Amino acid sequence: MKTFLKRLLAGIGIGVGAAIPGVSGGTIAIILDVYESVIGAVSNIFKKFKESIIILIPILIGIIGALIPCIILFDKLLEGMMFIMVSIFAGLMIGSMPKITEEVKGNKFTKNNGIALIICFLLAISIGICSVFLGDKINLLAHFENPEIWFYFIMIPVGIIGSFALVIPGISGSMILLILGFYTPLIKVVSELFKGHASNPGAVIGLVACFAIGVILGFFLCSKAMKKLLNNFHLTTMWGIIGFIVGSIITLFFNYTIYSYYQKMSSLNETWMKWYIEVPIGIILLIVFAILSYLLLRYLKKRSETKLENK
Repeated sequence: MKTFLKRLLAGIGIGVGAAIPGVSGGTIAIILDVYESVIGAVSNIFKKFKESIIILIPILIGIIGALIPCIILFDKLLEGMMFIMVSIFAGLMIGSMPKITEEVKGNKFTKNNGIALIICFLLAISIGICSVFLGDKINLLAHFENPEIWFYFIMIPVGIIGSFALVIPGISGSMILLILGFYTPLIKVVSELFKGHASNPGAVIGLVACFAIGVILGFFLCSKAMKKLLNNFHLTTMWGIIGFIVGSIITLFFNYTIYSYYQKMSSLNETWMKWYIEVPIGIILLIVFAILSYLLLRYLKKRSETKLENK
């Protein structure tokens, strides 16, 4: 039961992370120490079906249970106090960095490790930059409200891309969806559906079902790839993951969604508080949550070491 609850909470954390542009569910999985077990379970689901299902069920319940309410909640919070929310998430990620870097400590830093670190860092940064330049160029809302048959099939590869957030630490699937123009309309129609205001609920359910199929397919395929990378190039892969995560922390503060919010902050009438109040509060909360995250992970590590010693 204790293990089940731990995995359920991890799933909730992954679901929360996947709902936010710039945050990676894979990063949350590493912080909560379930990443490699999830990747292994998905990769071996046909060979070790029972063991894999036992690991995945509570995590999937947590993800689904958190994702939908978070979409509705963050839709409101990110609208009125986005800088504060982003600062809190960035603080949590910064505070958890020592845990993420643990696996590479004491090992020789090679040329390949450096290349993986730089490429993955730049890729994460480029996702944010691309979203700023392309985010307002694509509007697919009309297709979501009155979809044609071909659009249902489009949602499957879109779901595969969205699943990257659950598998690759530091890559935000929601951010990639934002660049492709799918994030905002998808959030809007799902939010309207659960509020009972959807103009075409059957179409929305069909599109979400196709998207979910893509997520499942992408999750499986990407997990297999990550499993091979971690098995064959563990240190290089970990350095690449670190590059993705550091880049994604920066991307949190520079992407289309928050760039649009910065423009609203300057107008002083479209956000819940004025910029000279929200920015200092955000910076303070970033520091506070970074410290709290670091102290909590250090406490959990010491507790785990004490239990091992007592055994």
